[in-house]
Amino acid sequence: MLLTALMLLVSASPFVSVSSADNIEEIEVLETVVNPNNNHTYHLLSPSSWSDAASVARSLGGFLVTVDDSDEDEWIFDTFAVDNDTTRHLWIGLSDHQSEGDFRWHDGTPFTYRNWGDGQPGDGDDEDYVHITGTNMGSIEPASWNDLEDDPQYFPVYGVVEIGEGADYALRFDGDDDHIMIDEEMPNWMGEIEIEAWVNLADDEGIQFITMYGDYGWGLYLNDGYLAYSNEYSLSKNPTSNTSIQTGVWTHVKVVVNSQTGGEFFIDNVSSGLIDVNKSQIPDGDFGSNDCFQSGEECDELYIGRMGAGCDCNYFYGLLDDVRIGNSYSESVWMFTEGEGDVTEDSQGLIGEIHGAAWVMPDGTIIAQAIELENGEYYYDISSNAGDTLLFFMEIPENTQYVTWSMYSYDYYYDEDYYEEQEYEIYISKDQIPSAWNHDYEVETYYGLYVYEYFEWPEEGVYWITVTSNVDIQELEISAYWEEAPEPPELDEMTELNDGIAVTNQRINRNSGDSLYFYVDLQEDLAELRVNTYDGRGDCELHIARGALPFVDDWGWIEDEYYMSESKSASGRNIGGQDSSDHSYGPGNDETVQIFDAQPGIYYVMMTTYSGCRDVTIKAEFTYNPDNVDPESAVQLTDGISYGPISGFEGLDQYFYIDVPVGTERLEVDLNNGDGEAKLMMRLEEYPTWTTYDQHSNAPGAGDKIGFNDPSPGTWYILVGSEEYYSRIDITASFEERYVWSYDGEPIQLFNDEEIGGISAPEGEELYFYIDLEDSSAMDLIIKTWGGTGDLVLYVETEEIDWEDFEGESWGRQFGESVYESNSGEADEEIDIFFASGRIDITIFPYEDIDEITIVATWEDVGMPGPGPGPEPGPEPPIRDDVLTCDEYSKEIFDEFDYNSDGDISKEELQIEEEISTEEFEEIDVNLDGVIDQMELKSVMCNCENELYLTFSQLGETSVEYLSGVSWKNDYDFFEMDYDNDMYIDYREMEDYAEECETTYNPFDRDGDGTPDDEDAFPDDPDEDTDTDGDGIGDNADIIASVDNDIIWVSASVLGLILVTVLGILFVRSRRGSEYAWEEYQKDRMSEAMLTQMVNPTSTGAPSNEYVPPALDLGPPVENVPEEMTVSDLYD
Repeated sequence: MLLTALMLLVSASPFVSVSSADNIEEIEVLETVVNPNNNHTYHLLSPSSWSDAASVARSLGGFLVTVDDSDEDEWIFDTFAVDNDTTRHLWIGLSDHQSEGDFRWHDGTPFTYRNWGDGQPGDGDDEDYVHITGTNMGSIEPASWNDLEDDPQYFPVYGVVEIGEGADYALRFDGDDDHIMIDEEMPNWMGEIEIEAWVNLADDEGIQFITMYGDYGWGLYLNDGYLAYSNEYSLSKNPTSNTSIQTGVWTHVKVVVNSQTGGEFFIDNVSSGLIDVNKSQIPDGDFGSNDCFQSGEECDELYIGRMGAGCDCNYFYGLLDDVRIGNSYSESVWMFTEGEGDVTEDSQGLIGEIHGAAWVMPDGTIIAQAIELENGEYYYDISSNAGDTLLFFMEIPENTQYVTWSMYSYDYYYDEDYYEEQEYEIYISKDQIPSAWNHDYEVETYYGLYVYEYFEWPEEGVYWITVTSNVDIQELEISAYWEEAPEPPELDEMTELNDGIAVTNQRINRNSGDSLYFYVDLQEDLAELRVNTYDGRGDCELHIARGALPFVDDWGWIEDEYYMSESKSASGRNIGGQDSSDHSYGPGNDETVQIFDAQPGIYYVMMTTYSGCRDVTIKAEFTYNPDNVDPESAVQLTDGISYGPISGFEGLDQYFYIDVPVGTERLEVDLNNGDGEAKLMMRLEEYPTWTTYDQHSNAPGAGDKIGFNDPSPGTWYILVGSEEYYSRIDITASFEERYVWSYDGEPIQLFNDEEIGGISAPEGEELYFYIDLEDSSAMDLIIKTWGGTGDLVLYVETEEIDWEDFEGESWGRQFGESVYESNSGEADEEIDIFFASGRIDITIFPYEDIDEITIVATWEDVGMPGPGPGPEPGPEPPIRDDVLTCDEYSKEIFDEFDYNSDGDISKEELQIEEEISTEEFEEIDVNLDGVIDQMELKSVMCNCENELYLTFSQLGETSVEYLSGVSWKNDYDFFEMDYDNDMYIDYREMEDYAEECETTYNPFDRDGDGTPDDEDAFPDDPDEDTDTDGDGIGDNADIIASVDNDIIWVSASVLGLILVTVLGILFVRSRRGSEYAWEEYQKDRMSEAMLTQMVNPTSTGAPSNEYVPPALDLGPPVENVPEEMTVSDLYD
């Protein structure tokens, strides 16, 4: 070890001797090169510390190099690092020596691009200075970045200088409320004033003040892009330039005013209009406007970025820099050199307070410390002052399936006034830092600063996020997580789906975790690619994505509208990436996924399941792009004959036409059979557009219909379009009999999502409708009218809701309005009501004659709030016949696992789908014969706990009365189960009861007498289980259990015969009558006695009448006995 240490010391000694210059004067410029990509000049310095190299850079008129992008990074390494057989280490201008972790460039440029090596930056307290690595850095690859101490002694580091001025800063104003206020004494301009600035307009509409002093004092502003000078109170009378300025480019604007000689406008130092001397006043800003008078403010401040005069208006929208106000005697120049903070200072030391405006570079880049969000990492305790911008970025790799991003401020507390004042601006852009007017996506916040975003299939790149607020942000937590898509199977390992060809008998075993993979090789554009599954048993889910395996969530609620965009597809919000994926999570196997405007490529389809599915059929259907996408190729419709199916999406319009003959009483055009959202527009002899038509329908959904009487003869053109999508609908045009609307003045009831059409009324005749919610309530109630002709007003009046005593609290009356009105100046009206209950009254008031109007109401049914007694219970619904009993469920499970259909389930069969131990298997295999039969499985599935869980999973909360009518295998006390005595059993009550329930059902003991069937001589007779003598009669019913009853009957008959004989002899001896007479008489008596003994024995212990001993062998049973057969026939 000592020898090794000595060798390392010797080998390191040459580096120590040349690590840096002894003093700054010894530093030399070794090489000077011009970068052809940006035309900047670069110097390579001899080895030194970072601090000395930075000092030399300033003396050379530049800064240690700022690396803006990968191209410049690569050029610097290739140009300066490679030196014959060695590779130099190069200082760049990045350091965090002022604040640990807060990296800044030497020239003040925002730190955005980065190229850290493996495990960098380090966490050493003195490692504050960044270099581009050369060789001998262990796991850190050459040309990447590493941070070091200021003057490392183990290898030399060479400084790279970039010649040029330092970072120039500007301020960005949002046009809403951003501004600077200077509450300082301003000079007396002595009849001369010059106002100039560099501006970069985001939008040229409206009035935007660059600056204004006091209450309608002097100032410079823009009016629809033209320069204007604030000369007096009336802005409309102020002078303006004769040319306007462009948006999106830096422009120098200036006005020179002399109250004696007049003034002049300049745009980029070019004269842009003269100002008459009569409009060249320099008002003092003490006009005494009503706003200032009412507020009591002095209104003597100088504003930059908004109008003064106490007016919260006319804000500037864009970038401002180098604002100068002055003359030959004095000037106030605002260069905005600070680059951070909420104050700025002018050339005279005047202080301006920055309200909301953001620090940016001249190109609009935010001045902020960029924080990288690494995958799966959480970042805590982030804070910023009001008006500052937080900057984050994520480097998203190729083939990323989804990204989730969340942000929350734990410092937030709810206060109504404070909450209404809070404003957050959050923007996201790919590969560029976003701004208010240039971004890919704007993020909405909830409940203060809470954000959750989900993006599906983002493109590879760097995603930048900016966060700005008008209030301080404290204790912010932010995290991001993304997952790359797994590699799909090879195409020859999957099943190809072709148009209209069903693939049957698909199966996924329960809890296997397996998926089935399919693909569609699409060769041309489609209006809709549709894949659906159906038939079979179980519950499968369906997913599709273009170019990669679809992302499958773990919860089954990926379609939740709270998280997803407003589209049929369950895919998340999308930035830059494709939006070609869809998911279906319906119950059972009826699932459908759809891709609209499907482009050529490979579409991967996955079938998944949680509980297993089998015998499922899957099929793909192609709806090709239509040919009738322009009016000239409109498809002719024939009376009463449907055309379709057709599919479409936003931006795809389809045209049709029908020729209407003279004398047609009524024309109807109807869309049906599909789903989605569609619109209909019609026009006579000309092509309709979205804004020009004679008839139209704006009904919700895809079932639009237009109908009207007495259509003008000729060609009616029809346009079908959508703002979302429509799928496989049919269109039918038909000639019908005249429809006459009749109305008797009584209110007409509207039912949920049921249209009433053909409404007609003269001007001023009110039409009344109503909705009766009875004991329920409605959320998201929408009432719409559309179509036809005329102009109407729609009125809706709802009942007020008394929230008193709701869940023990007083909520007062209904929030919001109770009377609503929609009056857009036509027949298309809509009223949206968040919450309503009871009766809703609706009135249509025609401003002019209306004809063929349609009305519909849609809402979501919810239960009435409050703990009131509720309505009287109605009749209990009949017992459902679709509830699966435990023995039925047991049979389904048995059939599923009995792969070879031999009537038993082996351990090997069971382990195809379930990992099961020997002990678990033997718990079910009661007789330990190595297989599970149906009875053994049923004994498990039908124990009391499993039976309860199975039934309640299908029924949910159910009344005691209903449950008492269900046919159960086990015995339950539902009154005991209902521990809150509300006569309903909920899931929690069932769970509590199930923990202590007693299983009374045993499939091995059918009659429930306690003796297993295999030991029970009478398995269906609860009163018998043993037949000791084997005579077919249970011991409980036997005369003598151990003796066959036949023997008893015969013995009794013989004894009876002997007894009769003895008695007969005694009788003869005593009477001595005729022997013949005796024989005939006793023969009859003996036969009667024997018959009596056999049919109805009277001895003790004899069986009951229902047991008849066999008298004759009648042979095998006869299946079909003639109805007319009698007992005597048996003897024949």
